[in-house]
Amino acid sequence: MAGLRPARLRQADLEVNPLEEAARHLKAGRPEDAARLCLGVVKEAPESSAAWSLLGNVRVAEKRYADAIRCYGRVLAEAPDAVEVHSNLGAVHQLLGESKRAAECFRRAIALKPDYAQAHCNLGVSLRKLGRLDEAIACQHRAIEIAPEYAKAHYNLGNALKQACEVDAAIAAYQRAKKFDPGHAETRNNLATVFESQGHTEKALGEFSRAMEMDQSYVEAHYNYALLHRFEAGDPLLEKLRRLDREQGQSAVNRNRLAFALAKVNADLGDYDDAFARYRQANAARRQNSNYDKSAAAREVDTIISRNAARRDGAPLAAVRSAPIPLFVLGLSRSGKTLVEALLAAQPGVFAAGESEHWQRLRRAMSAKGTNEAAPARLGEEYREEMRRLAGNAKFFISTLDSNILWLAEIAAALPEARFILCRREALDNALLIYFKRYEQGHAHAYDFDDIAHFMAQRARLQVHWRGLYGKRIMTLEYEALVRGSAAMAARIAEHSGLVYDDGAAAPRQFHEQEIGIWKCYEKHTQALRAALDRQRRNR
Repeated sequence: MAGLRPARLRQADLEVNPLEEAARHLKAGRPEDAARLCLGVVKEAPESSAAWSLLGNVRVAEKRYADAIRCYGRVLAEAPDAVEVHSNLGAVHQLLGESKRAAECFRRAIALKPDYAQAHCNLGVSLRKLGRLDEAIACQHRAIEIAPEYAKAHYNLGNALKQACEVDAAIAAYQRAKKFDPGHAETRNNLATVFESQGHTEKALGEFSRAMEMDQSYVEAHYNYALLHRFEAGDPLLEKLRRLDREQGQSAVNRNRLAFALAKVNADLGDYDDAFARYRQANAARRQNSNYDKSAAAREVDTIISRNAARRDGAPLAAVRSAPIPLFVLGLSRSGKTLVEALLAAQPGVFAAGESEHWQRLRRAMSAKGTNEAAPARLGEEYREEMRRLAGNAKFFISTLDSNILWLAEIAAALPEARFILCRREALDNALLIYFKRYEQGHAHAYDFDDIAHFMAQRARLQVHWRGLYGKRIMTLEYEALVRGSAAMAARIAEHSGLVYDDGAAAPRQFHEQEIGIWKCYEKHTQALRAALDRQRRNR
């Protein structure tokens, strides 16, 4: 490393280099011993950048991140071109959730060493966390170009593609990561979540199971498996979950995952009282860090309604003929959107993009360029281009992202060929199922009955407004009718969407009739929820 001065060694150290010994201790999982040796060197040779750098790595292992930053700072003050230290400093900032600072460090490392694959890979992770998915994907491709068998880059490429809802490409990236690092449990887990999103339950369970075998303390994989698996009395996985829950030192996130998983186990076994108690405890923990603002949520809907008092329709463009027809499936979480998507995706020529954020990403990009918001035609053209890129020759493109409803008027103007399907469900069931789901991000309203009821009321206001403006462009679909008459309803949905319905197409087995009236299992625990829903109805 340029500019480093060797540490002065005592006579007793001549046979064993203390920094080499410290590095061995660190690799063996003994950071305290490593720290003792590093501190001995810097006490005698405070100018030793090698010792400060290694001590920084030790402090990272001890999760003493502020101390690690100071150690790396000492190195960079003496050796500003220390490439690996810039990269290590970036990694610490990323651990602290400071993605912007992390990205700056990784860019500095790349400027010093353009073919530094690890820095390109880590920069891609930071950019993904900042929501800059196109750049993140490009970074991982660059890392792979430099090091084609770099499993971590393939894995992180899969993560970025998954977040971008590029499902097939994400699966391919994860499969390559498995090839180059067959024992990486996180790759198996994340691949399984993609399979799950496609309705491939058995494939998902298989990958979750392999991740659990590879790392028996991997809580996230156990949690994900538990959500898909149907528990029965004596199930061996139940004791594994309980053992993980008893372990000391579990992070707050993992403790919360286990609470939701064990609640689901109890529900499967018919112990609804204990299940509800666990759900309530788990949600209370999450609500401590939630930021749902009722006033802000109501103002947002007020603003949308006031700005869209009249219907906005765009003129069809020639470009429409060469792009898939966009189908937006709207509605609350747990209202049946995924089921509608699965029914449509079973038909030929349909591309299911899931909770695709492509519309939002295009809006943000256009806003960043200073483009006038009142340019729906341009947005429509860019969205069609995205659909062509992702869906190939498919004739229909489905997005189920719930927040699309906030932009319905804009979407309707930009994409006059688009069709909308609004999913609804009995309010008590819908609210409870939201409460029983652990969302990895967003959904700040989901942890408290009063917040859930308020959010549902605001979305109901918006739904009524859009249905009044756009009439036949929006098909309203009741979950209960869909589940109880799936074949007939599927034909109606296809007719509304413009598909030529093929009743011979394989229909997915995702009909959850047992979830209709699920509130009855928890009836004695629903008083507060009923009261909250009633208050919101009266206030509308």
